[in-house]
Amino acid sequence: MHCRIAVVIPYFQREPGLLYRALRSISVQEYPPVQVVVVDDGSPRPAADEITATLRNALPGLTVIRQDNKGVAAARNAALDAITEGVSAIAFLDSDDYWQPAHLRNASVALSRGADFFFANLSIEGTTTDRFRQQARHDLLDDPRPVAGAPGIMLWTGSASALLAVNSPFTTSGVAFRRAVMPEVRFPNTQRGIAGEDDLVWWALLTRSSVIMYCTQPTVIYGTGGVGLFQHSAFGSVRYFVRLADGIRMRRYVLDNYPVSANERLLVQGRIAVHREEALISALHLLRRRREGVFKEILYLLRDDPMCAATWCVTLPKLMYKKIRRAPVA
Repeated sequence: MHCRIAVVIPYFQREPGLLYRALRSISVQEYPPVQVVVVDDGSPRPAADEITATLRNALPGLTVIRQDNKGVAAARNAALDAITEGVSAIAFLDSDDYWQPAHLRNASVALSRGADFFFANLSIEGTTTDRFRQQARHDLLDDPRPVAGAPGIMLWTGSASALLAVNSPFTTSGVAFRRAVMPEVRFPNTQRGIAGEDDLVWWALLTRSSVIMYCTQPTVIYGTGGVGLFQHSAFGSVRYFVRLADGIRMRRYVLDNYPVSANERLLVQGRIAVHREEALISALHLLRRRREGVFKEILYLLRDDPMCAATWCVTLPKLMYKKIRRAPVA
């Protein structure tokens, strides 16, 4: 089965060279895509500044769309709207990440062997650590199910919730899926573009996918430059608190809307409990330092997740007790 892949790239960067690097990595793929759609989401450094004549010649299917800044979800949706009818599969690449040459070949092999959804392992730029090993995903590494006639491609035999219940083993830049599985796929724009909107899409796609395959080789390089949301959402920032709030909201939505086994429901609920406690610690830290905007975000979380308030009422005295116990005796 011939696989016609389109690549979706949302773009908003200040640092020069990132989009060029991402597009360059596409241009040297062993299995080239038929279309690449870049959506310039009101980027302070325009996408046009990154696209050389050499790149345009190397990527004849390149389309660039410029829009006012609306967020990463809206940018991906604009790219999805622009994909042509003959495309049979879609892959995603964030503009601060890039691919090894084998990435789209692996995706095309998996999709041609019947996969509805494919994901690849990733490594962080400048390190030798890959995501599967970092998360100790023994289910992906220690008991792989090789696909006959597809070297390096493994079959996932578990459920979607077993794959995503605690932490996703892949990033957006490692995903490719068969378009027919969910032709109307769009990223929800109801959250703040910090965390969760892509995971909701993966849940929807995976629960519709009959066959899921993956590659243990890290063919995705997660970039550490640019305005990447996660690497710039460290503890002590309001953005970190918002990430936790969005993560709670996303997991609650999953429990209400997707089939999850009893054991996996416990895993998701446990992750929500951890996020609620981390959100309390983060809120106290931010309030002590009077960070601008934190009070509004706390109210947002407590309105959206009333159970969080009850959890904080139980957790706060425990945290205070621990602090008193650790205090030096005069």
